[in-house]
Amino acid sequence: MSEQGARQDTAQAGRRKASAPAEATLRQFFLDQIVSEMPRTAPETRQALARFNLKAGKSQNPYATYPLKAYAAFFEEAARVLDRPYFGLELGQNFRLWEIGPVYPLLATAPTLREALAVFLRFQASWQSHTTSSVHQEFGQTRYGYAINDMEIWPRVQDAENSIAGLCALIRQLLSERWSPVEVCFEHDIAGREGPLKRFFRCPVSGNAASNIIWIGDADLDRPMQTWVSSNAPARAIVETHLFDLLRPPEDEFRSVPERLSQLVDQRLGRESVDLETLADILGMAPRTLRRQLGTFGTSFSEILNRERLRKAEMLLSTGSIKVSQLAAHLGYANQSAFSRAFREWTGETPMAALRRARRSIGKANAPETDDIATRAQP
Repeated sequence: MSEQGARQDTAQAGRRKASAPAEATLRQFFLDQIVSEMPRTAPETRQALARFNLKAGKSQNPYATYPLKAYAAFFEEAARVLDRPYFGLELGQNFRLWEIGPVYPLLATAPTLREALAVFLRFQASWQSHTTSSVHQEFGQTRYGYAINDMEIWPRVQDAENSIAGLCALIRQLLSERWSPVEVCFEHDIAGREGPLKRFFRCPVSGNAASNIIWIGDADLDRPMQTWVSSNAPARAIVETHLFDLLRPPEDEFRSVPERLSQLVDQRLGRESVDLETLADILGMAPRTLRRQLGTFGTSFSEILNRERLRKAEMLLSTGSIKVSQLAAHLGYANQSAFSRAFREWTGETPMAALRRARRSIGKANAPETDDIATRAQP
């Protein structure tokens, strides 16, 4: 095959549409906190509720599922209707432990904060699907990450700020209201939003990160909790097992190997390794077996990786706020030049050209273009 033909195949691989995965959902009780803040008689409230097929008041079945994409969009719409741009942050900082229902006693009686957060994250997977909650420990600190896997669910500013603020509020209730994290990062641009965010978290806050992250000192995580009683351990284990079985979501329908691999790549891009050997091991098969099974579906590992990279690149570039160097790191490239070459092969244009177009369309044409200078300076 000629070099030109190979490049065309690569571009087509990036553009090819993935098989539709199962719909992302979350439990209905997450909507209750939003709906309760909206005045029932206001015309805009009624219109918003009707648009998203919701009703005023609390859900009759708080554990019923609701589409995650519609939830994120409704959260953004509610913030607009209420003229509360920090709506998600406000709800998060007012979160109270007992609002998570029967899981509350497990958190309140955990031996350490680390154990309490482990329980919380375990049940998070039952409350909300298609979401990655990551934990990484390094240099005396632990990084807790949160991200919705589907990049088509965007914007999701209110959900992200609500989730991290809620986690911070939870920790302050377990430790002390004076507690503060080491650092907080958000996947969205926080330009113009820094003040309220820093006032609540009381620590450095940044945006355009690969995930929504809260950094916590290991000393805080491993300090014994005052409410811990050693005799609680057997009872806690029994309660947790029963609750997890009751709240466990229905098993996913059978998904093909390409679909499962696409989801893994999407979850790990810019956060963890996405090499063939690692992902094959997670899927429980040898790399050669994975290659063979992908071949039976007429696809390959590189095709799926390129497709997910392109999908995420186009979504983040459309915001007009991310730097090309940041995007290259998010997508797992060693440097900006390698990403720029790949993006041009896929789309026929440079990422800077796509970024400029996005900025023009959303009124950010005057934003600094420092990455353009860096790109031109590179060989």
